[in-house]
Amino acid sequence: MINFIKKYKQGYNLKKGLKLFEQTGQTSEAAYLLMRQMFVATGGDSNDRISAAISNKIGKYNGIVNEGILGKLSESELDTMVSEMKENGFYIFDKKLPESLTDEIYNYALNEPLSYIDTKTEKYSTNKVIFDAEHPVSARYQFSNEPIVKLEALQTLMFDQTLLAFAQKYLGVKPILDLVAFFWSAPFEGKVKSAAAQMYHFDMDRIKFLKFFFYLTDVDTDTGPHCYVKGSHTKLPKNLSRDGRFTDDEIESTYGKHNLIEICGKRGTIMAVDTRGFHKGKELLKGSRLLFQIEFANSMFGQTYPPISIKYANEQIKAIALHYPYTYGQILTAED
Repeated sequence: MINFIKKYKQGYNLKKGLKLFEQTGQTSEAAYLLMRQMFVATGGDSNDRISAAISNKIGKYNGIVNEGILGKLSESELDTMVSEMKENGFYIFDKKLPESLTDEIYNYALNEPLSYIDTKTEKYSTNKVIFDAEHPVSARYQFSNEPIVKLEALQTLMFDQTLLAFAQKYLGVKPILDLVAFFWSAPFEGKVKSAAAQMYHFDMDRIKFLKFFFYLTDVDTDTGPHCYVKGSHTKLPKNLSRDGRFTDDEIESTYGKHNLIEICGKRGTIMAVDTRGFHKGKELLKGSRLLFQIEFANSMFGQTYPPISIKYANEQIKAIALHYPYTYGQILTAED
């Protein structure tokens, strides 16, 4: 797909992995790890070059309906939003989720069993519990995919056309829905901070991607705001050229405190984030936080996730899924 800089010996093997992906649609574990290594070695240049090649090959959709959860967007409004996103690495939308939709999702999350990060293994538990804000057993609880796609309100967000239009404008290519996540966070005395993504890090499961986050509870500085390092999505600094977690001091000394942004907001807040940039969920000191996340990528090369079986909640959602199979058919398998 691309000629890598010769001085990086990993580049040749990554090129082979990309070629195999083109032929089979499968990413080997070795190729996935090479992508991460090359990202660090080149400061992100390798991902940018691959992304350019993907954009030239795949192209974009024509005629996405720019009306949905973000309102009715003109092309100029969309351009302005995405331009700010490209500059800062995140964008907070003025539009919020309807209160009725937020209530439906929140009430559903109160009664659905979910896994949690075990303090001994720092991995998600096999047993599931109902989230109890008064008696938390972990800093983070995660819903499995099946209950996520079962709820019509969450499907409404997954198949929203304004989110699709924004994702295409930012990625520069037909977007692929490659990940959904839904989780509670709770105060837990600093335990499992790394596993709960409460230390600064960058994501690198795909070549290029963005995430939409939806706050389903009020979020202030004490209840787990998403923290983002403004402008850190462009070039990985040499002094932070490693793959892992980073302390607050490491990040602040490189970027300055003024670029460390806490994104607080009322329930219903919607944001887009390029989590290639440094970010974390701030440790909660009180209360609880419920967050839904959708990720769009420019390619499925990278981390492998199992497919998700889905029964479309209504005919309108089904029609959108069938109209954009490249976007919605990569991880979603329709039930009969």
